[in-house]
Amino acid sequence: MNDLRAMTKGKLPGSETGIEIRHTICDICTPGPQCGIDAYVKDGVVIKVEGTPGFPTNQGALCTKGAANRQYIYRPDRIRTPLRRVGKRGEGRFEPISWETAMEEIARGLNRVKETYGPESVAFMTGYPKWYRPWLQRLAFSFGSPNYFTESSTCHKSETMSWRLTYGCEMRQDILGMPEVLVGWGCNPLVSAYPMGRSYYQYKEQGGKVVIIDPRRTPTATQCTDLFIRPRTGTDGYLANTVARLIIENGWADMEFIQAHVHGFPAYREMVMGYTVEKAVEITGVPEEEIRELARLIGTAKKAIVQPSNGLSHHKNGLSTHRAVICLNALTGNVNKPGTLFPAWDTAADMSAGFRTYEGEFATERFPQKARPRVGAGRFPLWCEMFYEAQAMDLLRFWKAEESYPIRAMYAHGVNHRMYPESSGLLEMAGEMELVVAADLFMTDFCRHADIVLPACSSFERGEVKSYPGGYINYTSPAIAPLYESRDDVAIITMTANALGLDDPLLRAGYDISVKHIYRDVPLDLDEVKAAGLPSKVECGAGRDYFAAPLNTPTGKIELYSERIAKYEADYGLDPLPVFSDGFDCPPTAEFPMSLITGGRLTNAVHSRLHDVPWLRDLRPEPAADIHPEDARRLGIAQGDEICLVTRLGRIRVKANLSAISAPGEVNFYHGYREANVNEIIPKEHLDPYSGFPGYKQLRCRVEKAEVTM
Repeated sequence: MNDLRAMTKGKLPGSETGIEIRHTICDICTPGPQCGIDAYVKDGVVIKVEGTPGFPTNQGALCTKGAANRQYIYRPDRIRTPLRRVGKRGEGRFEPISWETAMEEIARGLNRVKETYGPESVAFMTGYPKWYRPWLQRLAFSFGSPNYFTESSTCHKSETMSWRLTYGCEMRQDILGMPEVLVGWGCNPLVSAYPMGRSYYQYKEQGGKVVIIDPRRTPTATQCTDLFIRPRTGTDGYLANTVARLIIENGWADMEFIQAHVHGFPAYREMVMGYTVEKAVEITGVPEEEIRELARLIGTAKKAIVQPSNGLSHHKNGLSTHRAVICLNALTGNVNKPGTLFPAWDTAADMSAGFRTYEGEFATERFPQKARPRVGAGRFPLWCEMFYEAQAMDLLRFWKAEESYPIRAMYAHGVNHRMYPESSGLLEMAGEMELVVAADLFMTDFCRHADIVLPACSSFERGEVKSYPGGYINYTSPAIAPLYESRDDVAIITMTANALGLDDPLLRAGYDISVKHIYRDVPLDLDEVKAAGLPSKVECGAGRDYFAAPLNTPTGKIELYSERIAKYEADYGLDPLPVFSDGFDCPPTAEFPMSLITGGRLTNAVHSRLHDVPWLRDLRPEPAADIHPEDARRLGIAQGDEICLVTRLGRIRVKANLSAISAPGEVNFYHGYREANVNEIIPKEHLDPYSGFPGYKQLRCRVEKAEVTM
């Protein structure tokens, strides 16, 4: 086995085996770690997968999801050929067609909608994976539509907004230095991003203190921490502002740093002085001694990092909460010094590798400046000011209202309707379109509502460029030939651009040429990187001095009081300070006395992508709600009982799982199950007014024992 692992590429010892090790990446958790894979291939078939030794992210290890890649790529429901609908939408009746016919019909349908209603009436949409997004975004803009939608309307982009509003750019923890105190606010990396979880162990081994703040008692909270703090869901903003008050009152704020680099401190200080420890205990449920200890750890450490997760954004008060948390770094001066926060370089595919590329320019330089306002512009102007994306959470309302113009066609890659609150609304919308195109690996419910379905490739069947923290760049080659008649997403997008006859030579030229255009200033030959088959190191120099020039904020400083938000205060009620507000959809009542938390990650799944992979589904085969044993006893519920989760919108039937991961009065449920889609019972208007993000983690509900069915 050691001999096998030492191989990089080529046949195994004894050429009679006919087995080759080919390097690729796991794309299941996109865009996160992107772990290196050694694919053992015989006769064109992957027979085994292992982690690539020394790979920058996973260092040869694989999580449960990565280990199941063979079952994932060889699932029997892979789409095998382009398909044309022959039955009613949703029936799943299709006939095979050629790629040429598919492209002719797509081009004819999209151009017809463009000519009749305008290019804005075509929605270009994407879910997972994310590697092809710049090409899809450029396709939309070259077509003339500003309506480019991604699942980032519910994931990551609100976090990006928060960092940019406050610090002018995204900030990340120093990968070379070690903080004395690392606060993972809402973080559960042992499950959601295990390479990061390994770093938490490393901090502890080197003497650092790890604090996890989470309403759920997660694996990271129980295995990695010196201090675990458990606020009630949605109350993190009050806790953060109370900690800020204690830091200021105790003289722990870095006033020299604040005077030099921070805007809005007087208004911020006045605001946080309204947050008391006594009230914090009442609102958050966190004991006073833990609140004071948290403030002491953050305030007195010479190097501390307070790093919130995306999960904090999934509340109706999410963006303000995220800002309240990250303001603690500026308050204590823990910015731009070893072992603290540093700016994240915009490299590619949501990764910061330490060098810049032209991915952003490639994706957005064709934005149609004279187009009609994109979806979400009227309701979430801050979102649309900060991103070249429409806000997908406003799509169903916009479609129903036909606000300004109608949406009449959908061109989609990897779209899963279950990411939307009141999910079935997207399928209803698809049912009334003049054309729906869906590219995917598997026959999803959204694909069943399409007119044309296109088979896409997995990461094992394509080549792509990836970048990694520390200055690494990797250009993979296909480990196996594309299965059946599938093609990779960028190839499909390029074919579509050519069929449409778009005036965009770079997009129409294909992946290799455009990716070299994006990486043109990187001092490595991409062909040589591709030939090497493994990540290559880019000399990045000393890195960026965060304060060398004015920051990308209106004042050029870190903004505790956001001048960008202030523009929308009068007309939209957005507060420039990170104030706390209740994020529930309704007050607690006898009918809905409990709190529902959704959106957490499982070790065996990412959203719903892996629920049909047998190995992984076996780890949690039935949709189950985690309820605290105290609540179960009060409700007369035993382990494995059939129960109903009920919100003011509806109910789903699931199994009961008695677990201390949930606090008393709170219910934890993992999303993505076809047979129990929790997002269907989350109101589509339950959105953060700053970002448009859904309040997945803060909803009133009740739990009741289900009626026995015969």
